[in-house]
Amino acid sequence: MIDPKSAAGYRVGIVNPPTLVGTEIQSILRERSFPYAKIVLLDSTGQSTGMLTEIGDEPAIVLPVSDDELEDCDVVFFCGPAEGNREWIQRYEEDNFVAIDLSQPSSAAEGRLAVAGVNLEAIGSGDRLLVSPHPIAIPIAIVLHQVELLGRVEICTATVVQPASEFDQLGIEELARQTISVLNIQTVPHEVFDRQLAFNLYPATERNEEFITTQIHALTDPDMQLALLVTQGTVFHGHTFSLFVKTKEDLTPDRITATLRANAAIVFAEGDQAFGTIDAAGKDEVLIAEVRPDASIRGGFWVWAVCDNLRRSSALNAVLAAEKVLFGSGVTN
Repeated sequence: MIDPKSAAGYRVGIVNPPTLVGTEIQSILRERSFPYAKIVLLDSTGQSTGMLTEIGDEPAIVLPVSDDELEDCDVVFFCGPAEGNREWIQRYEEDNFVAIDLSQPSSAAEGRLAVAGVNLEAIGSGDRLLVSPHPIAIPIAIVLHQVELLGRVEICTATVVQPASEFDQLGIEELARQTISVLNIQTVPHEVFDRQLAFNLYPATERNEEFITTQIHALTDPDMQLALLVTQGTVFHGHTFSLFVKTKEDLTPDRITATLRANAAIVFAEGDQAFGTIDAAGKDEVLIAEVRPDASIRGGFWVWAVCDNLRRSSALNAVLAAEKVLFGSGVTN
């Protein structure tokens, strides 16, 4: 356990709080009754300094990130673009705070990847720089981690549909405007997206599959053959995953399902329940709709899953990691 610097309690910093993930972190800290004495809102981009916002029901002002602010913090969540965060994350040793990097792509090359439901048990108070992986990497790593308990995974091929919220609030707003424009037969705006996204599906323009697969390999078997394709979908929130997994041994669906259920980060559809992307919104778990054996490949099966990209795959994962480092125990899923 790490004692707070102040007798009043833990001081938490959130860098770039106006982002969707930054806002979600504040909500989760309140929901989980995180024992903070103060939350400090900091800006590393120069775009939100001086912004009047609120923490809970209290007014708050976003301050420019600085050494003076960081050295008073016990834990700092770095959200938003990596470029502005990079130099400040490196101050974690000098200013003596726990850094949780949610920048995408991560700017903390030497940081330790942390995923609740995969490796939090091995993380302790000595881990002062943690990286919450890409929101796509986290659910895939959780699923593969469980399957690996049954045997070696030889191949995983993943197709992922990502939401407009991967481009933060501007992406959501443009998709909404595009949808209205298409329905009204008007010119479609495309400042965030390079083409019409409304009622459309196409390969993601930001090719970050290699970065994501590197993170997944670091959390699972590095010798596994892993292929990933990210497509841009007409959804506001939540990733949709279609995973083909081939294990060395031929596993029954019941064994796979039972092992996946054993992880508290995973929830299965029950009875007549049917999970779609919209069902993941606001949920803290990876929702699995189906585990289905492949009809032609021995040892192959399909997993269809959805996950809230702002909660389980981002903010909640980061908060759980912070709790593990600071308190040394508690929920790690």
